[in-house]
Amino acid sequence: MVLRPGSEFAGFRVERLLGHGGTAEVYLARRGSAPPETLKILRADAPRDAFAAEVRIGALLQHPNIVAAHDHGEFRGRPWMSMPHVDGYSAARLVARGQIPLDVHRAARIVDGVARALDHAHGLGIVHRDVKPANVLLASVADADTREQVLLSDWGIARLTTSPTPLVSDDGMVLTSIGYAAPELLRGGTLTARTDIYALGATLVELLTGRPPFPLATPFAVMDAQLRRTPPSVSSRRADLPTRLDAVVQRALAKEPPDRFASCHDLSVAVARALRDHTPPEPGRPPASPPPEPGRPWYRRR
Repeated sequence: MVLRPGSEFAGFRVERLLGHGGTAEVYLARRGSAPPETLKILRADAPRDAFAAEVRIGALLQHPNIVAAHDHGEFRGRPWMSMPHVDGYSAARLVARGQIPLDVHRAARIVDGVARALDHAHGLGIVHRDVKPANVLLASVADADTREQVLLSDWGIARLTTSPTPLVSDDGMVLTSIGYAAPELLRGGTLTARTDIYALGATLVELLTGRPPFPLATPFAVMDAQLRRTPPSVSSRRADLPTRLDAVVQRALAKEPPDRFASCHDLSVAVARALRDHTPPEPGRPPASPPPEPGRPWYRRR
């Protein structure tokens, strides 16, 4: 049952519903005079294992670039977790607006923030498994030097590297976003930090060009491309990008994990080096778009 604004739940006062799915509802809520929090409440009849895993992993993830559960409990038979509320928007919204492709240095800063979050998680033996622009949140901050805070969210399908990592849930749901999934994830193989490095590389491609690596018409076609096709040339998609970025993307999206960067930090550093001395186009004068890639219809899956 969806809670109405003003309802009380486990010491929280609900302000409004933020969203809901098949297993949980998410609210903006507040405890007393404390800052607002995001409150996620599991439906009474929903499976609890995945929710409990998210709570356990969230308890381990304390980092300035991570949004994860920091409190949890059960109230009237319904498990809940809370996390800091981010007053911002996702990188996917910027891509949809066409803003990021005009500022490659901003894209590089976003990738660096996500890289810091992932390297922290990887140091704890945690793989996110669903890195993509929609799960990267951007929040304005007062510090002019920082400009914006980059936060990696949605750790709901994250797993310890020692845990089983099925691609499909018991109810048939695919436990990843196909457009950013590494080949070993799609094959049901062993997942490591380099699985997330692949997804961060795919995210980089979308931030730089406005499209994921393989913007094809069906999930099956995208899966086949992730497994078989050569990664795209971002400088061919966008004429003002330095060709040095192509080598960065090729390595990040290598089919075999050992051929990728050793850490997300290494990927971020490679992006910064590729953009060294790069001058973006003047405001209001976006670069000319290259012709469409043959045989590759464009679609976006959000």
